[in-house]
Amino acid sequence: MTLRNRVIEYLDDRTVIDLATAGPAGLWIAAVMYVHDDLSLYFTSVSSTRHGVNIESTHHVAGAITDECRTWMEMRGLQFDGTVERVDDPAELRRVVASYLAKYPFACGLWNGEQDPEVIARDVGVHTFYKITPGKLLFTDNQHAPSGREELALG
Repeated sequence: MTLRNRVIEYLDDRTVIDLATAGPAGLWIAAVMYVHDDLSLYFTSVSSTRHGVNIESTHHVAGAITDECRTWMEMRGLQFDGTVERVDDPAELRRVVASYLAKYPFACGLWNGEQDPEVIARDVGVHTFYKITPGKLLFTDNQHAPSGREELALG
């Protein structure tokens, strides 16, 4: 299996990014739930939070998606940095909302129980959707590659 396919399979099976930001609100890290389309990562958050203020100002993030482990050989995870932008395109927003609700059905509570991606995409309220485009992505899988992290060529 190629490195890209292993990374995508890993993304499929996880739910949370530890997202690091820096900017006018200071250095901060926040856990956000995500969906992905290939290597693009999408999450929803409130722009007035510390990480939201930083994102809106710098449009740059770093993050990690990791597994809990008890031994070095069990270590697996992704580290990345990249650009982050609001999802404003209506078609992309509908697709992302649908994907998000399919993975996290309880998230409809963010929109007062609304479950229709079309309705939510017309008015996301305070829960902005963001897209991360990785600039650099490193994958650690000590069972597969115990010699170190592998860098996935992007672009």
